[in-house]
Amino acid sequence: MTEKKKKPFYKRWWVWVLVVIIIASIASGGGEDNAKPASTEPKKEEGTKKTEVKKEEPKKEEKKEVTAKIGQPLKVGDVVFTVYGTSTAKSVGPEGLGKEAQGTYLIVEIGVKNEGKEAVTTDSSFFKLKADGKEYETDSTADIYINESGGVFFLQKINPGLENKGKIVFDVPADVVSKNVILNVQTGFWGTEQGQIQLTK
Repeated sequence: MTEKKKKPFYKRWWVWVLVVIIIASIASGGGEDNAKPASTEPKKEEGTKKTEVKKEEPKKEEKKEVTAKIGQPLKVGDVVFTVYGTSTAKSVGPEGLGKEAQGTYLIVEIGVKNEGKEAVTTDSSFFKLKADGKEYETDSTADIYINESGGVFFLQKINPGLENKGKIVFDVPADVVSKNVILNVQTGFWGTEQGQIQLTK
């Protein structure tokens, strides 16, 4: 019988298995050596958090009430208001043809001067009477009767440098005249600029 030729050792299967095991053990051991220890420090968050700064809302400017007394000019914007005097009456206009008050007419003699660069418009609705927590509007019909010679504040235009003088009439209860009475004035229909004139001494 012929003897079987022995295979070279490198052709035997178990040799290659052994080689693979050795290589695997070396690779796993090397990986452990090179692995960096886990850091105990807390991870820094990527990017810095932007601190939220709350924008403070601009404080609303409190409207300062501009006040004056009878005979004192009161400047509101480009317009100067001056109360020259007050009086009371039960009726206004010609006798028998005028108008009678339901209460008492409080008549205010006032001047409105334009110190701006353009014409301004005034109207009797720009004036309000305040007394005892109540507000009174002008009597437009009585205004016409009492301003027969002109000076009616009905959509009246005033050019720069000029003053319009006239009277405005309020129909109020008789007891109002003796109370703390204030005339509220404004420069336009929207009432963005206002002032007050004390009518009682």
